Amino acid sequence: MRCCGLRSSLPPRNHGAGTPGGVRSLRCAAASSIWTAWSPDRSPRPLTVAPASVTRVVAPNPGPYTGPGTNTWIVDAGPVVVVIDPGPDDDAHLAALNRRLVGKAVGAVLVTHSHPDHLPLAERFAGPHHASVRRYPELSDGDIVRAGNLNLTALHTPGHSADHLCFLLADDGAVFTGDLILGRGSSMVTYPEGDVAAYLRSLERLAALRPRMLFPGHWDPVRDAMAKIEEYRAHRLEREAQVLAEVRRGAGSAAQLTRRVYGDLEQKLMVAAEMTMRAHLRKLVDDGLVREAGEVYEPVGRVGP
Repeated sequence: MRCCGLRSSLPPRNHGAGTPGGVRSLRCAAASSIWTAWSPDRSPRPLTVAPASVTRVVAPNPGPYTGPGTNTWIVDAGPVVVVIDPGPDDDAHLAALNRRLVGKAVGAVLVTHSHPDHLPLAERFAGPHHASVRRYPELSDGDIVRAGNLNLTALHTPGHSADHLCFLLADDGAVFTGDLILGRGSSMVTYPEGDVAAYLRSLERLAALRPRMLFPGHWDPVRDAMAKIEEYRAHRLEREAQVLAEVRRGAGSAAQLTRRVYGDLEQKLMVAAEMTMRAHLRKLVDDGLVREAGEVYEPVGRVGP
């Protein structure tokens, strides 16, 4: 199963955009904390990011991997809108999106990556609106999507998945981050298609753009974008150091190391944790710090002070 998020070892911070009317509170098992979500038929007031406004419609697919559900973003700069990440193939979500778009033309449907909580509704939603669905590899790094008064730049940001894109509203300092960065917790690296080294490079690239606001694939918008990017970078490096230290304490299989590192994680999240563990181990092997001996990972070279 492909999924987006794992509980972070860092304390979750609320970077959300507030809780306007129509909010319901739910408990997220993955984060062991309270999060808020808008129900599909009671979307929040638009967030103004001049010259565009951004509206979120949350898909009804809450769970330990998706948090409150997948965020579908409607970017509106006049009569033409762009829709980002239509989400799972769900009748209620399709109806909620269409209610929000009465009187609007859909200029493009963009997809950050092909995981089943982001892509499946795209063609079914786009067809009646006569809109094109655009995603990697048809959209490549640096391509500009123009729709009405909107210009969004595609950024190839692999790591969570190989085909991952972010979308930049350059004039506004806003980035739609998909599952590269979430509003809360940490994002998993989906082995074997995900790549920790690529993930870190994607974070560095995002930081170089110095965005002001992030619109993630799950949970609330992030207003302190640079702090969030640094939090994610630090967490991933901390996890890498933790994995290496654990291998040096004693060789083990990926499953054994996962239990040792993520020992307090709920069992239903262990599949995702092992994917991320395998991705970290692959990077450590590539870096020459760990070697594979059959199914066992062991340290390379001298261990200790």
